[in-house]
Amino acid sequence: MNLFDETRRAWRRPGPPPVRTLLWRPKQDRWRSLVVLSHGSGGAAANLGWLAEALCDEGFLVAAVDHHGNSSDEELLPEGAAFWWERPADLTVVVDHVQMTEKVGSAAVAGYSLGGYTAAAVLGARVDAAKLRRLYDGEPVLPIPPDRPDIVTENAELVARYGRAAVDARAVGDYRDRRFVAGVLLAQAICPILSDASLSAIDRPVLVRWGGADEVEAPEVNGQRYTRLIPGADGRSMGQHVGHFEFGDIPDGAAVRSEVLADVLPFFRALLAD
Repeated sequence: MNLFDETRRAWRRPGPPPVRTLLWRPKQDRWRSLVVLSHGSGGAAANLGWLAEALCDEGFLVAAVDHHGNSSDEELLPEGAAFWWERPADLTVVVDHVQMTEKVGSAAVAGYSLGGYTAAAVLGARVDAAKLRRLYDGEPVLPIPPDRPDIVTENAELVARYGRAAVDARAVGDYRDRRFVAGVLLAQAICPILSDASLSAIDRPVLVRWGGADEVEAPEVNGQRYTRLIPGADGRSMGQHVGHFEFGDIPDGAAVRSEVLADVLPFFRALLAD
């Protein structure tokens, strides 16, 4: 599906941003509910095909989004990596469209890495304004990605391009969508910059899974913090030797993904009405 968000403008080209979406339809005419998936930074919707196919086999209608400027299936833009708070709005666009065109009621969300943050955001997680100011002042509030060693300078240039007030307003916005009744966060990111109060106010069932050897997103400040602050969150490590990318689509992660599915499928099955 080639959707567009008419409420926003695309980066570096005229018109609204695209919300390209892959859809998996169950074989039966009537499905349980909708599950929306969000990929990691620089990844693509297809990377979560392993999860989408398993959910589809369970009778769920599944939609996976390619996030504008941050997907390998289109041009990667610095805004896509830096302005990650734009991602949750993509999921709302998908639910808007699917609920108008398909026979579906309740919705749930699952995300991997930066998609884990995206899932948390539509459940109510918000950026802490004070921490964001510190980040833009050059403090290491978040780790510097290996592929973006000049991230502080890059972010400063982007903020100057779009205007500090406009960026701040979008960054700390509330992107909660009450239609999402449950969420799954896998090898999740960005938690250090989220406000404690917003995480503590999430009132949806949340399942959190991470790897003890995650080399990208430290579990202590991500998976463990999400689990500690979200009321009733079901969180655990998938093993002390499990890294970040086993949750993606690399061949070496098949066993981990199988174990993740053993938790995720009954979690959604129990919470989403037929």
